[in-house]
Amino acid sequence: MRKDIRMGNLRAAASALALASLPFLAPPAGADAGPRFRDGESQAMGRTGVASSAGAPALFLNPAALGRAQGFGAGMMADVGLNSVLLEYADWAKDNYQWLSDFDSLVTRIGPVDNKWAPFSNSAMLYGNWGGTAVAFLMDTRYELTVAKAVGTPVLGVGAHSDLAAAAGRAFTIPEGDFRLGMAFKYLYRLRYDSRLVGTGDDDFYKAKHTLERENDGFFGTPAKIQAAGDLAETQEGFGFDLGIEKDIAGAWAAGVSLLNFPTVLDGRFTRPDPMVGVAWHPAIDWLPDLDDHLVVNLDWQHALSPATPWSKQIKAGAAFEGRVRGRAVSYIALGVNDGYPTFGFRAGYFVYLSYLYVAEEAGTYPGQQKLSFHKLMLQAEY
Repeated sequence: MRKDIRMGNLRAAASALALASLPFLAPPAGADAGPRFRDGESQAMGRTGVASSAGAPALFLNPAALGRAQGFGAGMMADVGLNSVLLEYADWAKDNYQWLSDFDSLVTRIGPVDNKWAPFSNSAMLYGNWGGTAVAFLMDTRYELTVAKAVGTPVLGVGAHSDLAAAAGRAFTIPEGDFRLGMAFKYLYRLRYDSRLVGTGDDDFYKAKHTLERENDGFFGTPAKIQAAGDLAETQEGFGFDLGIEKDIAGAWAAGVSLLNFPTVLDGRFTRPDPMVGVAWHPAIDWLPDLDDHLVVNLDWQHALSPATPWSKQIKAGAAFEGRVRGRAVSYIALGVNDGYPTFGFRAGYFVYLSYLYVAEEAGTYPGQQKLSFHKLMLQAEY
């Protein structure tokens, strides 16, 4: 009887979240969700974690997970993404850097990198938590650039998606039902320019060309040119809420439901709510002596209300082997599937951690789109 009551409470709460989202299912076109940030382990596990996220990064995935936190914690993390196209551009730039401020001459020398999109991504976050309360300050950026030749005329490809976010959240444990309820408030400042090709008949072509032709400002002047789309991007500002539920189930199982961007307003327009559902299995396995090790297996259904996301990309899965010492997570090795592509990563350290991630994705919506593989390095310090 008690178990039936608990499951009934969870179903009722999940139903309430779903029904509450109905007034927002058809927002104005162009309003989208964000930020897309996930912590390193979530990315390595196929961007999953609706039922297994932990710490302040849960503010952006399922704030109910804050209810599992104990004591005080604070830290910072930063990552940078590299891929083979960026390395090709770097190799090409060694012999052609002198033309980066002379676009007309540059176009005649772009053969090796013609119409190859060079993406650059990085993120950084400061965070802290006390028990079930957490705060975080996030910068998450992505820029794309290419130079190409059309019939008798040059074209540029540019794209930008940059989020600055501040979030604070709180989770509460409901002992009678063995589940947690969480809510996070967030402020967003966004730069957005959808990846596309622009030609000489488009004013944006000349704005981006001007950025490329500017004189370099010190050592970082040349690499900064990849951020040309930032000069074209529209700015958006707003605030909103993320909601979540999480429940522990017998047999080391857990279930979670989150409703992100409910509601969230950017420049006076409601964004589309983003419901997510996940299950996790996290048994203690004790494979290694003197290490509190666990296996974590996730299965998530995400972005169900996004019309541009096919169902094959809504299902995400991942698994990780985690090691802890005195309750502190010190290492993991993880793999997963995100958007049909493999992901992989590992982390090791104590107070200071170094992580490596491999992810693959289809970036942008431009002609000739192809899979891009990223190697990400992340440095994290946590107390």
